[in-house]
Amino acid sequence: MAGWGAAYVPSAWLVETWPPLVAAGARLALAGLVLLAALAALGRPLGPGVGAAAVGWLALTQTVLFYGATYWGIANAGAGLAAVLANTDPLFVAALAALLLGERLSPRQWAGLVVGLGGAIVVVWDGPPWPPALSADALVVVGGAVAWSLGTVAAARGVRGRAAPVALAGWQMTAGGFALVAGGLVAEGAPAAAGGREAALVVALAVLGSALPLGLFYVALTRAPAGEVSAWFFLVPVIGVGTAWPLLGEAPDAALAAGMAAVAAGLWMVLGERGRPEGGVVDSTAPP
Repeated sequence: MAGWGAAYVPSAWLVETWPPLVAAGARLALAGLVLLAALAALGRPLGPGVGAAAVGWLALTQTVLFYGATYWGIANAGAGLAAVLANTDPLFVAALAALLLGERLSPRQWAGLVVGLGGAIVVVWDGPPWPPALSADALVVVGGAVAWSLGTVAAARGVRGRAAPVALAGWQMTAGGFALVAGGLVAEGAPAAAGGREAALVVALAVLGSALPLGLFYVALTRAPAGEVSAWFFLVPVIGVGTAWPLLGEAPDAALAAGMAAVAAGLWMVLGERGRPEGGVVDSTAPP
């Protein structure tokens, strides 16, 4: 959780000189290659266990749209805000799974949805209580979280019990990452700088902010119940905001602090009782 949460600060440093989509794509493409290389080194199968269509769908929703929106938010609204709103995706997954897949939520989980999504509304709301004024940049990040949840729920029946989660994560991140880089170069242009600083940030984000946390997450799942492990996702937005404050000078205002507290509480309430990892249906679903 520390690795995922702390990744928002170096991401903010990277988008100082790199376009958001290119920065996101470089991180994810390299992270995916690292995961696949690690599997190969351990003698594990590289096949994702599902067809190309499922890999492509997850690459689109959980890499291109989710990470593209998250990095847009980091570049335009701040790392702290992005850390809070991007990590609402498990809340949307839980709600959609209940509505579309017939998964049952306990009263505590429904209460967690209300608390967590209420916190997201507080962060997105920009201005006085009335008339409504919503931050466009914040809505982009929320849209990315919704895209993640739609990808998870739509692929649920096709991958549940069939997918090799780490290999699937590797392939979808690699494919989605290269797509982000290509799209970013066309839409945003080339990075302003490409020296040692940028290379170090990309490597750190790919290895320490993506591949290693995901690997540790699956080690934890072999040693403790999935619900118990997943409950600790509430730490990711807290660490994201907490590190952005001293390192980026992003002091959280009252709305962001209140929203962070509510989202974190909602994640704890919803995920603490779930029987599967985040989102429940696709084991590669892990926060940025």
